[in-house]
Amino acid sequence: MAKPAAERKSAVEVLNPATGKAPPRRSFVCIGIARGGTSSVAGTMQRLGVFMGNDMENNYEDPAFKGANIAEMKTIIAARQAAHDIWGWKNPHAANHLEHLLPVLENPHLIVVFRDLVATMRAHKRWHQRTTHHAVHEILLQQQRNWFLVERWGLPTALVSYEKLLLDPAGFVTDMASFMGLPVPRTREMRGYIEFLAPGSYK
Repeated sequence: MAKPAAERKSAVEVLNPATGKAPPRRSFVCIGIARGGTSSVAGTMQRLGVFMGNDMENNYEDPAFKGANIAEMKTIIAARQAAHDIWGWKNPHAANHLEHLLPVLENPHLIVVFRDLVATMRAHKRWHQRTTHHAVHEILLQQQRNWFLVERWGLPTALVSYEKLLLDPAGFVTDMASFMGLPVPRTREMRGYIEFLAPGSYK
């Protein structure tokens, strides 16, 4: 099992931690940068028991939100909250429209994923045909939007380092479960998380 966070270099930094017992109904929004590690985090959330959507592909993005406008998103959120006490969704660029959705979210929590700038830039060049300068500007602008959202909302927030979660996947899973108020997987179960988080496939 993972050592306590205080004894290791945790991949998770919690801001504005919730106090007391976790509320029975809560929502989680996973944001970050495209090609920046959000799929690994969202897949971990799903495995820990957070409903993340139906018929998802390997990027763990809820198809219901794809292309939806603000009114449609509010309808989706209402349906998700009616059906699930604990749920969430992943959209690397959700910070661009979340201001309109905050009033309808029950006990919202933010999970913000950060990945090394050069690695993310190279992924943008490979998958999105960006130039180096375009990719870097786009990444830094989105990170700025994400951070300003964290500051404005002041919600319970987990800042996640993608590089550090790769170095200590068991510790990352332990800290994410703790942040979300969910049971920490047992040693035998943890092996599946470690295999999932290992580099080598799309995440």
